Amino acid sequence: MLKVTGMIFGAVILLQGCSGSSVKEGEPANVTSTPTGASVYANGVKIGVTPLRQNLYKAFPAGWSDWQYSATGMLMVKMADCEDFMLRVNDYILSKPIHAQLKCSKVVEDKKVLPVAENEKKKAATAPVVKPVSAIEKRLSELKGLYEKGLITQDEYRETRKRILGEI
Repeated sequence: MLKVTGMIFGAVILLQGCSGSSVKEGEPANVTSTPTGASVYANGVKIGVTPLRQNLYKAFPAGWSDWQYSATGMLMVKMADCEDFMLRVNDYILSKPIHAQLKCSKVVEDKKVLPVAENEKKKAATAPVVKPVSAIEKRLSELKGLYEKGLITQDEYRETRKRILGEI
């Protein structure tokens, strides 16, 4: 029984030595985004704004996961009018620069026009060019039709036409 316990204890010590972490605490990580000025969150806690250069191992403390001692967590980059960027991090991810390419719905503060999604580019390229009829033109045409059919008086026609043109 003593031999078995000693063998198990020795195996545990041996396995712990082989599973060493690649955590390199103290080295600052580089988190950037396009557009810049986005908020950076570590496991839901705001830690700064891009471009960010700091030790992320403090925000993502190491722990045991799948028999390996490693930093783990969720990094999120957020900006108004943009889709959130989320990345599950580990030692490997934290050892390299992280760049978040945010997909935004409009022009943002650094005045860069963001690329349109591929399917929207295809739609724009294949869509026929049609000159849209303005809502005011349509309303004026309908109003004239009512007058010509005798459904409204000349005074009603003039008054309504003046009101519609005043909306321009």
